Amino acid sequence: MLGLLCAVLPLASPAGAAARPPTLAFGACLPTQVVHPAAGLQCATLDVPFDRADPAVGDIALAVQRVPASAPRAGVIVLLAGGPGQPALPAFEELLAPLARDPALRGFELVAFDQRGTGQSEELQCPAEGQLKRGPSAYFSACGTALGPTRSYYTSQESVEDLDSLREALGGTPLSLFAVSYGTRVAGMYAREHPEGVARMVLDSLTPTTGPDPLGLARLHALRRVLDEGICGAGACRSFSSDVYGDLTRLVAVLRRHPLHTRIYDQGGRLHQARVTEKGVLSLLFGLDLAPLTRELVPAAIAAAARGYAAPLAQLTAFLQPEAPGSSIVATSGLAPTLGAFGDQAYAATQAPASDSLISISLFAATSCIEDLLPWSPESPPSGRASTLHTWLASRGAGATAPFSPATALAASSLPLCLAWPATPPAPPSPTGVSATPTLILSGDDDLRTPYEQVLANAAAYSDMRLLRIPDVGHSTVTSDPTGCAENAMIGFLASGQAPASCPPSSEAQALALAPSSLVQVAPAASRSRVAGQVATAAAITLEDLLGQIGPSGGGLRGGDWKANARGVALHDMIDVPGVELSGTVHIKVVDFIQLHLTGRLTVRGRLTGKLALHDRTLTGRVGGAQVRARLAAL
Repeated sequence: MLGLLCAVLPLASPAGAAARPPTLAFGACLPTQVVHPAAGLQCATLDVPFDRADPAVGDIALAVQRVPASAPRAGVIVLLAGGPGQPALPAFEELLAPLARDPALRGFELVAFDQRGTGQSEELQCPAEGQLKRGPSAYFSACGTALGPTRSYYTSQESVEDLDSLREALGGTPLSLFAVSYGTRVAGMYAREHPEGVARMVLDSLTPTTGPDPLGLARLHALRRVLDEGICGAGACRSFSSDVYGDLTRLVAVLRRHPLHTRIYDQGGRLHQARVTEKGVLSLLFGLDLAPLTRELVPAAIAAAARGYAAPLAQLTAFLQPEAPGSSIVATSGLAPTLGAFGDQAYAATQAPASDSLISISLFAATSCIEDLLPWSPESPPSGRASTLHTWLASRGAGATAPFSPATALAASSLPLCLAWPATPPAPPSPTGVSATPTLILSGDDDLRTPYEQVLANAAAYSDMRLLRIPDVGHSTVTSDPTGCAENAMIGFLASGQAPASCPPSSEAQALALAPSSLVQVAPAASRSRVAGQVATAAAITLEDLLGQIGPSGGGLRGGDWKANARGVALHDMIDVPGVELSGTVHIKVVDFIQLHLTGRLTVRGRLTGKLALHDRTLTGRVGGAQVRARLAAL
């Protein structure tokens, strides 16, 4: 990797080489350059100075992709991905490149590049990845030390200048930017420093240009609204709780004293000990904005745990415990919603180029640890930071992180990874002032990564701005909104400056009750036999529970197990409702990031026997000799 080489020797470039105009030569993409093949896709490499203050150091090669305009050229649209550390090209191939067929965008050249140090742009990888097992301090200390002085050259400011080099290489025309999550920070900086280089911007899940709050206070303060008005809005949780946030507060108060111990079924269908912890619950909640199917299960699980029944919540947090060092880092990227067991399995099956990982933890640290709003100076010795952090945390006050403890909030933040990062000169200060670039800001109502309250507080920094809230949607609205409104708003604004005044709520269930403890409590699906209809509904409930589980394998709520494999997800006598055992294989195809296409053949045993076929939301077949038809409430 370039960063590691720079630590010991100069890059290949003639000494004293003069700056030269950037150039691009697009051609056919090699198989190793493409994750998701897209019509008309072309690839190129853009060489930019590694250190703009000293061009003699050499260049870094940025991987660029485009789909040329198919009509008279009206402009250039560039995608900026999340992170920092997420490669943009896979998202470009799957999301933006196919939109070249949209009539409104045919006159636009669609472009993306992997940020320096990510994906195919010489991804930054520190040695001894296995040191993560020793804890974040040992890993990030070794990582930063190995990078040496080169760790200073992976800042947002460098990405701003790389973007301007790309604009020059594309002909100098003003760019229209579609930015997501961390990408909105780069876009906001670029619009202030190079206003002549931007035509319009769509900022999805806005991040402040000065960086996020290091302790995640905005996320914690948004929890009540997201639970009570978002997920549980319109009475969605009424059947099991009148106040889910109140349930959460009571539960956390108990967990602060001691974990809740219970038993859950594992991937072998065996009962084993499990526990629910305060850290596990917060980690689960902070991941809900990118896990829509899990989001539907959590309110009922919280309500049950607050009343002493911890098994459903333990199922959802089991894969998060023990929390792996750096696990919270991967969750910071935009453009990659998690879809529970099915989505994780489907994403893992993707054959990506070897240099194209989901997110570079090393790049994340190299950027965040010198430019985020940290309690210490990046130049300070690591040995004194723990004391500084302790004093700073105490100054926040115990109530600042309510209902969670300050220690739990700290563990869920990215602050611990920067404690041991070697002393490094700070990044250039982020630009201040107001951007006059025409801007559309998209904010998901259920977003706990860049919550609406934070977005609203920072929207005033854009004078020509429209703010569009997307109901029932979490982070990265364009890839999360099942209604398509966010995507249409993005297209309309980038193409012509037009956007709708509002978006409709989703028609899907936002929260699901726990599986009943008896078959007689289950509402029957369509069938001439009431019992057969109840069995079919119980099978649908079991699949809904499976869709929201986290991890590659696990057990049913009341028996059996499931496991993701190359063919899909295999169920073996999985039981959520007593008396209904479900076995078979469910095949999954993820369409446009968020839409699931499900098919499968399933066998029912227990109270009645039968065969069921799954097609998207519908289960059909015969149970106990009777024809049945059941619908999955949430998908």
